[in-house]
Amino acid sequence: MGRLDTIIMASGLSRRMGGNKLLLPLGESTVVGHFLSRFPYALFQKVIFVYSDREVAAIAGNYPVVLCQNEDPEAGKSHSIQLGLAMSTAEDGIMFAVADQPLLTGRTIQTLVALFYRQGGKKIIVPEVAGRRANPVIFPAACRSEFSQLHGDAGGRQLIVKEPGRVCPVPFTAREEFFDVDTPERYRQLVTQWSGRFQEKL
Repeated sequence: MGRLDTIIMASGLSRRMGGNKLLLPLGESTVVGHFLSRFPYALFQKVIFVYSDREVAAIAGNYPVVLCQNEDPEAGKSHSIQLGLAMSTAEDGIMFAVADQPLLTGRTIQTLVALFYRQGGKKIIVPEVAGRRANPVIFPAACRSEFSQLHGDAGGRQLIVKEPGRVCPVPFTAREEFFDVDTPERYRQLVTQWSGRFQEKL
């Protein structure tokens, strides 16, 4: 569906978790394993997976991704973004996703991609759940230069706040799809959801 790349952010330090959250068990797999198993690769010309942990890379290597090692995760989110962009050849846009959303569905990503093209590939497509912004987000390729100027932990949010007129919010009601894992409490909540009614759907 056009010339669109994805950069999956998977090199965070998981400071609040106390260990790599992507390797936490979930069902018969891991958090990152479930995310990757549900990703709609066919929608993109290239899926770039930015990692720092070799165990995470080993899991990602089972999927059609381009592995991009971040040897300096301490440099912050902007460094991961710029590493991924250096491997992207997309002419239309780039979607940034986070690997700790194991309940995210391919159908939701397809909805975001379709809207990006309906908007002429000029808008920043941002999902919203209960009025709050969520990931993944699609940026026009023209945003590359702005990303190159980011430093430290600055990320796409900075571009969204800076130019609200370019933002196209997309409301979603399925809050659980955008659930991410940042703390031990959030992980416990995820396991509870997985063990309950969501297990049958997945």
